[in-house]
Amino acid sequence: MNPREEKLLDARIIPPVKELRLVSEDLFRLEDGCRFTVRGGEAAEVMADARRAWGVEPEITVLPPETSLKDEAYRIEITAGEVSIAASAPAGVRHAMKTLRQLAESERGSLKCSYYVLPSVRIEDEPALGFRGIHLCWFPETPVWEIEKQLRLAAYYKFNYVVIESWGVVKLKSHPEFVWSEFAVEQDEVKRLAALGEELGVTIFPQVNLFGHATVSRTGSGKHVLLDFHPEYAPLFEPDGWTWCISNPVTRQYLTDIVVEIHELFGNPPFFHIGCDEAYNAGSCTSCRRADYPALLQEHMLYFHDLLKQRGARVLMWHDMLLSRGDERWKNYIALGQKDDRPEELLRALPRDVIICDWQYGYPGIEGKEPEWPTMKFFKDSGFEVLVCPWLNIDGIRSLGRLAAREGLAGMLETTWNLNREQNMWTIFSTSARSAWAPFNDEYPDMCYHEFFNRHLREVGHDMGIDHYIQTGRVQYQVNPHDYQP
Repeated sequence: MNPREEKLLDARIIPPVKELRLVSEDLFRLEDGCRFTVRGGEAAEVMADARRAWGVEPEITVLPPETSLKDEAYRIEITAGEVSIAASAPAGVRHAMKTLRQLAESERGSLKCSYYVLPSVRIEDEPALGFRGIHLCWFPETPVWEIEKQLRLAAYYKFNYVVIESWGVVKLKSHPEFVWSEFAVEQDEVKRLAALGEELGVTIFPQVNLFGHATVSRTGSGKHVLLDFHPEYAPLFEPDGWTWCISNPVTRQYLTDIVVEIHELFGNPPFFHIGCDEAYNAGSCTSCRRADYPALLQEHMLYFHDLLKQRGARVLMWHDMLLSRGDERWKNYIALGQKDDRPEELLRALPRDVIICDWQYGYPGIEGKEPEWPTMKFFKDSGFEVLVCPWLNIDGIRSLGRLAAREGLAGMLETTWNLNREQNMWTIFSTSARSAWAPFNDEYPDMCYHEFFNRHLREVGHDMGIDHYIQTGRVQYQVNPHDYQP
């Protein structure tokens, strides 16, 4: 077969498949009544995917699962007369349908498309990492449709977990003051997104910051979701407002109300991210600085761990406040850390079902040698499951994916923060999807890969039924619209 054609076909799939082989030049025509044989999935789900992707209703034969394949693995065989999908479980079939959609192309030689075709190929595929997550920030400036678009794209790229962090946008019944009122999102929208995630095969769960980031705003913005309009709530925070005051017993009850309500709102998912990074000026108020602050923090953490465990949820937390910034072992691998040498007391006290999210946003390696990433190995050796958490550095994302696979870590949680647009959106979604699914695939694509990413965004938009300019593509506006105001 033609190796150039195989390479062109392989390059349009994100994340890349483990093996793609062209078996003939025949094309399979996707039209009503076309034949699908499926092992390990459900006919109704395959039919729904086919209608959504190509507007057709195939004839589907369901056979027993292929038990020799792993849970999320799948095999595809396409001939001129049939598409055959084999998996051991529905997740594998869902992944196969996403691959087929990316592989398909419209008919040639016509003004408008009336059908799609698939090449005759054999595909073998499975993920390298079990936990493939992406962390989405729901800012006041982020409309609901944009969160949905990112959720759908994550599912399309075979992520299986999405963390949604509300930056003061979700209305709370327990504390209605804890929201930017002019941007408040109704709870029904959150429930809808959680249900959509389940439909797409993605587990959605929330993050609520229980230590630092108490402003629910970026520090550079100077905004505070509560104190900007309700200064009377100052006792809940350290004097600068950035970190929660954990010596105040009312703080614990306030946060308990929020945690319980948010967990219920998201459908009581099996995970809950409690943040706990970048706690600047922790322990600086009168009561905190005169107390045994490490003991206070330990009690604070264990309380919320136990609360969430009783609710059936495992805790995830950022790693940096569990390390001492002066420890030479972490040189070049820690951005903040604690000032004293006692954070490891907290680490020893934490139950081992806590999942450590080790965020590393750079690439502290040297030419020809990958970074050592010692903090992640340290947490693993301490008995924790560990998620590697990169951001925008492509070399860092790829290196962390390889590390997670080599070291048998739990997986990857890609972060997005405030720069999830334009070129960065491609980096965030496509590079991390590749690195979580196929970290040792060294065939890194050229710029044509960007255009298939853009195609996938359009397909997500079709699924949503969007019909407004600002909802398309990687940005709402190509230039600042205020530049064109009279």
